[in-house]
Amino acid sequence: MSRYVLKRLIVASSIFLTTLCLALTYNTLYTITFDHKGVDLFNAKKIRLQGGETGYTVAKINYRQTVNPLVTDLLLTFDSDFPYLMKDDTGHYAIRYAQYTYSKEYIENEGCAYFFHKDHRVEIQTAKNNWLTNCSDLGSFTIEAKLKLTKYSPNTVVLSRIGYSGGKQGFEILCVNDKLAIRFYRMFYKKDNVPVDVFCHRSPSLVLNTWYHIAVSFDRISGKLETMINGDVVETVFCTETGEPFVDVMVPRFVCQDIPVAVVGKHFYGYLDNVRIAQRYVQDLEKETEIAKTQFKAITYNQRDTINREGIITSPVYTFPDYGTMVTLFSWDEQLLPSTYIWMEFRISDELFNHNDTWPRWYRITNNQKNIYLHKAGDEFLRGKYYQWRAHLIASPDGAQAPILYNVSLHYAVDSAPQPPVLVTVDAVSDKSVTLKWKKNIEHDILGYKIYYGIKSKHYDGVITSVNGKRISNELSDTNGYIKVTLTNDVIEENHTNDTKGFLTFPIVKNNVLYFFAVTAYDSYKPDTMFNHESKHSKEVTARPDPGSDIK
Repeated sequence: MSRYVLKRLIVASSIFLTTLCLALTYNTLYTITFDHKGVDLFNAKKIRLQGGETGYTVAKINYRQTVNPLVTDLLLTFDSDFPYLMKDDTGHYAIRYAQYTYSKEYIENEGCAYFFHKDHRVEIQTAKNNWLTNCSDLGSFTIEAKLKLTKYSPNTVVLSRIGYSGGKQGFEILCVNDKLAIRFYRMFYKKDNVPVDVFCHRSPSLVLNTWYHIAVSFDRISGKLETMINGDVVETVFCTETGEPFVDVMVPRFVCQDIPVAVVGKHFYGYLDNVRIAQRYVQDLEKETEIAKTQFKAITYNQRDTINREGIITSPVYTFPDYGTMVTLFSWDEQLLPSTYIWMEFRISDELFNHNDTWPRWYRITNNQKNIYLHKAGDEFLRGKYYQWRAHLIASPDGAQAPILYNVSLHYAVDSAPQPPVLVTVDAVSDKSVTLKWKKNIEHDILGYKIYYGIKSKHYDGVITSVNGKRISNELSDTNGYIKVTLTNDVIEENHTNDTKGFLTFPIVKNNVLYFFAVTAYDSYKPDTMFNHESKHSKEVTARPDPGSDIK
């Protein structure tokens, strides 16, 4: 949770705002200055400023580096002989079958695998909850290997993961004679859930007895699929429905019903080393910004990656004291070096949400934004009990300088519940009816009153909110400011019918039975919901309906 620094600011007079009965009158404002507990940092880091204050800046602003590298899901370094190969180097996958010759021919590492026999290969048991079985969204990924061919073959398998549930599905990286071939079968899905094939076949010739680093990389944000040899891009395909980057990017995934083995080195003649699959989770990719997409000009723009261009600081979900709390000011301090920028998002709701939920909606706000609660979203205003902020720190275009953010704070006002009605009395009793009387409340946003009644003290079996189809409100008050309501069985039946949840019994009014009554007041904020502000009960009164004398 945040460290709440509360400062009472006494307002000399009440403030009246007349917008749709949601006008606000309050005597106390509170200020929250946020600390760093629970804050999520993405491409950002905490720094110590002069004077000991803590701030945030971009973690690394050199575009050639990334502080959020791909996470390695599968790795085979072949630094040991096959009898000892029980799992891949990450420990994520079990090895079901392995036959190759251990070799130290590749001197960069401890060793590599030499494949030349028809039985030589490695079979990897794909397991649930790993990338090779992900049937939701594979995110961004890179598949790479180091290889040296000693003989050409028409169907040399570097790495494949092919299933046949509903047709051929998955991927394979092959060497077809002297060419590299990347094939994705029914693995990229359009918006209408139709899968498509994506092939990359435009590699240059691979010379025998020469080491190569080969890779295929997919960017989930732009849809760019690249084939690289020794770090040079040899083919680029956009896996989007329009062929344009960022527009309707197709979703890569596997078929849930199919968990085939992955195969390395089948029909391969030569050396293999450092077979790797690395990925970036789609949840992290969703944090990568709209700024990168909207300011992106061309896919070859300076050969820079269009992601990781900013640092993102996301707060946890904080809690205000009550529903309908109003944010009157949101501000932060910043140090903006040339060509740097900071922008902020804020969201708020009466319903509890998680820090990474896509709902409620984020709203972009400016520094020293006032009266956020007056912004109308649909039929409601931006008020609530649960809230969250997210800051975006934009480095300079050349990656040389970054902004600094500190002292994030907000002011808020609590929309308190009305005071309980006063001077509640029994004005009259008669045949199966009771008339109650009380002084009307003077709060500006009073919407109505509720009469609680029952046959036990402090235990109420019915709630009366309307009479003849209208709310019990200040419109019923007389010239002296008193409200009178007569409870009859017709009124009780009307309210019983309106109680669709059926939680209460609404006992009928009988003569000679002692009934207990209390009255509450409620305001205009989200009436008839759990988020409405209702007062405490008034002083309890009792009444016994009596038809009176038969002798007139």
